[in-house]
Amino acid sequence: MAVEPQHPVTGRRPAARIPAAVVLGLGGMLGLGPFLLAAPAAAASGAWMLVGLALSAVAALCAMYSTSERSSIREYMGRWPGRVAGTGRFVALGCVAVLLAVTFGQYVFPEQPRIAAFGVLAAAVVFNASGLRWGSGFAWLISGGVLLVLVLVVAACLAVAPVELPGAVPLRAGANDPRSLMTAAAILFLGFVGFERVTAPGDDEPQHGWRTRRRSIPVLVSIVAVLYAFLGIALLYQLGPARLALSPTPLRDAVIAADGAVMLPLVEFGAGVALASCLVLVLASMRRMMMQAAVDREVATGLARLARAGTAWPVDLVVGGFVALLLPLLDTTQAVHLAACCVLVHYAFANAATRVQLVDTNRTWPMRIACFGLGISVMLAMSLPPMTLLTTLLVLVAGSCLGALVSHRWR
Repeated sequence: MAVEPQHPVTGRRPAARIPAAVVLGLGGMLGLGPFLLAAPAAAASGAWMLVGLALSAVAALCAMYSTSERSSIREYMGRWPGRVAGTGRFVALGCVAVLLAVTFGQYVFPEQPRIAAFGVLAAAVVFNASGLRWGSGFAWLISGGVLLVLVLVVAACLAVAPVELPGAVPLRAGANDPRSLMTAAAILFLGFVGFERVTAPGDDEPQHGWRTRRRSIPVLVSIVAVLYAFLGIALLYQLGPARLALSPTPLRDAVIAADGAVMLPLVEFGAGVALASCLVLVLASMRRMMMQAAVDREVATGLARLARAGTAWPVDLVVGGFVALLLPLLDTTQAVHLAACCVLVHYAFANAATRVQLVDTNRTWPMRIACFGLGISVMLAMSLPPMTLLTTLLVLVAGSCLGALVSHRWR
């Protein structure tokens, strides 16, 4: 049997093949994308969100190729860019965790969504703090089950002609405006977040060889983009842009509109499993970021001692407390916009770091992909509302200054 070559820089050998890597990535990406993001994307540009989806897929493809190079922003760009990018990613993950918890409550316990949100957050924190992890078999089960639910929803929505409701919600001014499709693309980019489980996994996650990562990237992006496209078409067909834009639970409302109330328990179960599992993964990513920042002396040094000792549960509690504080402060629209802007800033720096890393090599196309990824990330971030841009700027400055105060290193 042929052995897959090592990465030319890291020298690491593969531990999993392409199907396993794709399933691992799907398990981290099928959360907010299918169950929430179509609504704010439709609110931004109506049916033009389908064009925005193509742009977000291109941006995700560039970011995936760049992060697969394992380039360090701190090493190649400097300490301050590293702080800015790290702050952006941490805040973005916190907002995503809020959205996952709130969306879980709206699908599974619509009578008391906020209470359910705090409940699932507490359960996810306890799961991570206990040291429990699920293996590849569970990842296959979750991904397969969620995909089945989504396919059934698409089939039900497209099989039944939509009903025109009397007194239907009129399109707002600017709806179906192609000038806002960049905003929709920025929002839909969040639906691809989670791919770093494949391109840059943590030490406690399955590792993949360089060739496996590179080959699984286009497969993963294609599957997710096609799935989101069919979901978007089905939701727009059944609900229309105006009703979709106002829906906190697009899949539930589309199934009801398609006279498929019998499918509601299946949709609620699929949403609960997908959103809760993604919440666990997001909180674990935040924990790894805090522990690495502690080792780099960018946060409290006490966490560094815990990190070196391998004790993670106090960090899980800190991360859970941070998300719990954000829950009552952010509504869905604010959290979506802030998460999208912060994560795009992070991947702009990631693309830039990859470009710097490859500047002295002969690998022309990876450098061009990184340059294009930097440009499109900045363009998508700048398309978000001005208040979101201002909030992001304040958050990034505050986080960077806090890191400098802790580390006593201002340059």
